[in-house]
Amino acid sequence: MRTFAAASLLIALASASAAESLEGRWKLVAAEDVRDNGEVVRRPWGEHPVGSIVVRGGWLYLQIMSGDVPAIAADKPAGDQMKAALLSSYIAYAGPVTIDETAGGVAFKVEAAWRPDYVGTDQRRIFHFENGKLIFGTTPNSIRLGSERLTRRLTLERVP
Repeated sequence: MRTFAAASLLIALASASAAESLEGRWKLVAAEDVRDNGEVVRRPWGEHPVGSIVVRGGWLYLQIMSGDVPAIAADKPAGDQMKAALLSSYIAYAGPVTIDETAGGVAFKVEAAWRPDYVGTDQRRIFHFENGKLIFGTTPNSIRLGSERLTRRLTLERVP
C-alpha cells in the first residue's frame, strides 16, 4: 500500500511541477500596462488582444496583435493606414531563451522580430503563476507612458 501511495504522490508532484512550468504553448487572455498598485492604465493591443507564447526546446516565440478591427478612413489611401495600424497593433519576436523557473525569470536574445531594431537585443522578462494562469511581463516600471513608468502584464492560459 505504501508503494502505491508513494507512487501516487510522485505522480501528483510531477503533474504540479509540469503545470507550473513555462515550457509549452500559452494563449493570451489579457495584455495590460499597470501601475505598481496593479491599476490598469492602458491595454496596448486593445480590449481583445490575440496572441500566444510558445516556449519549447530552449526557444521562446511570442506573437501578439489587436483583435479589434481598425477603422479605415475612406478619404485616405488604405495601404498607408494599414501599415501604420500594423506597426502600432502587432508585435512578434523569437530567440533562444534561458529559463530560471525558481526566480521566475527568462533571458533571451532576439533573433527575429517585427521591428529590425529589436533583432540582436538582449531581453529579460519575469513570470509567475496565478490560479493556473501564466502572468508574463516586463521587469517592473520598464514601460514608459509619458513621464509615468509602468509594467507590462500579459495573462495567458496553457494550451494543450
